This record gives sequence, C-alpha cells and structure tokens, in this order.
Amino acid sequence: MLFFSNNNAPKTSYTPQELISEMEKRDDILLIDIRESHELAQGGIENAIHIPMGQIPEKMGTLPRDKDLVVFCHLGFRSKQVRNYLQKSGFYRTAHLKGGINRWHREANV
Repeated sequence: MLFFSNNNAPKTSYTPQELISEMEKRDDILLIDIRESHELAQGGIENAIHIPMGQIPEKMGTLPRDKDLVVFCHLGFRSKQVRNYLQKSGFYRTAHLKGGINRWHREANV
C-alpha cells in the first residue's frame, strides 16, 4: 500500500501526527533512523532501524520493497535528501518525517 495525499499523489513527507495515525492503522511501515551513532542519545522512535546516512547506498539491498519506508534524522533536512535518493534508486514507497526526531519529541506525546 502506498502512502497517498488527498490529491492521490504519493506522499513524500509526514508530520508526527500523520505518521502516528498511519502506524496505528497499518503494520507495513518501516522507520529508518539515518542519524549518526553519536546522535542517538537524543532518543528515537520505537522499532526504528538505524542506518546512518552515509551507509544508505551500501545497505539498500537489505531494505524491503514490500513496506513503506519512512526516514528520519534530527531536523528533517538529511532525511528529505535520503528519501529523494531512495526514490531515484527505485524505492518508490518512501517518505520522510517532517521536522525529524526533534519535532517528533515535541508533538508525538510519546
């Protein structure tokens, strides 16, 4: 199942609340934390896998194509770049978390 926006175009980003809503309905979403190891002390999102941004090209072969991938970083800038890279590499079921883990901690109430 692809993420879709109201105009039927695939969604490329999610706010924390939108992502929580999707995760409550579905179990085919894989969260990918692309922050560097030293950034993980800031906290994370339960069940996310950690693949630092620089390792994405070599780890792409391990990513499932039967799940929607949502990437996140600290503020959302790097995850947007990675989302674009994954899409250009044939991973069309990708989105990123707007505002990253920073916004998640402010808005997700988790």
